[in-house]
Amino acid sequence: MIPASCPFCEEAQRLGIVVFFHGGRAGIEPESSQPFAVPRHYARVLEDFPRLQVILGHAGARDSDAMVDLAAKHENAWIGIHGQGVTSLDGIIKKTGGERLLFGTDWPWYHLGATLAKVLITTDSPQRSSIRDAILRKNAATLFPELLS
Repeated sequence: MIPASCPFCEEAQRLGIVVFFHGGRAGIEPESSQPFAVPRHYARVLEDFPRLQVILGHAGARDSDAMVDLAAKHENAWIGIHGQGVTSLDGIIKKTGGERLLFGTDWPWYHLGATLAKVLITTDSPQRSSIRDAILRKNAATLFPELLS
């Protein structure tokens, strides 16, 4: 099955545009839309468009384990960490080493300060200082190099 987003993804890949998808089930959306947000539905786009950089928002929300596993298989997948709790974020960092994790917000649902506090708590050790820098700066600079020019 070719995804309905195929023409959109083809054009975004051609233009070098980064695509942001809401990822995972949060539990506040209508129940009828929840099946469309499960991680497996993002796999086809990541596979069919390997040069398309995709941010998977909320680290999959309630489906974070499956979303992180999916992202680990695809170098074009980036994980937005907003909305994850401290324990979940710690687990995501352990699985990824901080690679391709992006700091951000989902205002007004997740305040920027809350997300920052969670990053600071989960990276508050000398062993994780480079991970803190990656999440707060380096990963975004890699994904969006034009921001540094």
